[in-house]
Parts: sequence; structure tokens; C-alpha cells
Amino acid sequence: MERFLLSLARYKEFIGTTTAIITSLLLLAYLGDQVTVNPVLQSFITYIGVFLVIPLLYCKIMLGRPFSALGFQRGNVWAGFGGSILALSIALGALLVLWNFTPLLKDYSLPRAVEEKFLFFVLYELLVNGFITLLYETFFRGFVMLLWLRSWGIWAVFFQAGLFSLLIFLSNGITAETIPLLLFAPFAGLIAYQSRSIWFSYGASWFFSFFTDAIILIFR
Repeated sequence: MERFLLSLARYKEFIGTTTAIITSLLLLAYLGDQVTVNPVLQSFITYIGVFLVIPLLYCKIMLGRPFSALGFQRGNVWAGFGGSILALSIALGALLVLWNFTPLLKDYSLPRAVEEKFLFFVLYELLVNGFITLLYETFFRGFVMLLWLRSWGIWAVFFQAGLFSLLIFLSNGITAETIPLLLFAPFAGLIAYQSRSIWFSYGASWFFSFFTDAIILIFR
């Protein structure tokens, strides 16, 4: 009886989390089509609400669980650092191959001020890039993978990467700027899966994005 009740509770949590995630993505799509204020400001507020506020509130209030369930914890340090170094090495190698042997990244660009002023580049990487990366890691690696699909094992890594790719495709399409994001999504998932912490996947994702911008600006 106790085992049955435990299974029932897990089933209800899975259904509830599924509903929360689907509702979040539908809300993102709806608000994206309802531009009533400055588009940049509205996108910024929408992304914060969907990718950060909803996961945190759902985890804490609806489930009554600590934020560590979303991966906000120390986790396995050795797996985190080791996985990050290995993932960055492979992903950066793949990025250089794409840059040198395909036309996929030839049109990659940053805002003009960021490309022309070193100070703006630093601020962009630390503030804009850093914050957007945190939003993606919280939702896809934390909310989707570690909280929602934790029982799926390694398959959760590939599902979250596919869901992330689908969202990028439907939002902005496959562009030179989104290719690095799609490339590193499975690696970020593997890092979070092995370490059970999104801090390591966040750090690795940010470094990869930073290196991408720096390398392309240097060798263009």
C-alpha cells in the first residue's frame, strides 16, 4: 500500500510538472505574439517569467521542494568540472570545424557596439549572455531535465536538447547565431545529468558562448 501511494504521488507530480511546462511554453508563444510595449523589454520580462520565475515558484510552492531539485546545488564536483572540460574541448573543436569547413557560421554577428568596443563586449558577455544562459539552464537543464524527467535517466538529456532545439527553431529559426546554442545543448545536459547541478552546466555554457563570440570576432 505504501509503495502504491508513493507511485501515485510520483505520477501526480509528473502530470503536474508536465502541465506546468506545457503551459509555460504556450504562455511564451502567446506573449511573443502580443507585442504591446517595447519588444526587447517585453521579451526580457517574458523570458524571466517563463524560464526563471515559474520554475522556481512551481518547485517551491506547488511541490514544496528545495531549489536543489532544479539543480541549484553543489552536486558532484568532480563530474561537474571533468565533464565541463571534456565537453568544452569537444564542442569548441566542433565549432572550429563548422567555422573553417562549412558556411554555417559565416554570418554570425553581434550587436555593432559589442563588436567595436571592448568594454561593451565584456559587459555584453557578463550581463546579457550570462543572464540568458542562466534562464536557459534553469528551465531546460533544471526544470525539464532534473525535475520533470529525472526518472528517464540519460534519455532526459536528449529530450531536453530536442525541446530546446524545437523552441529555438520556432522562435528564431536556425541561424548562424543559434547554431552554437544548439550544438552545446546536449553537452550542457550531460554535464547537469552527471553532476546533478546546473551550476556546472551554466558555467560551461557561458564559457562556450563567450569563446564562440571571442573566436569569431578574432578570426573574422
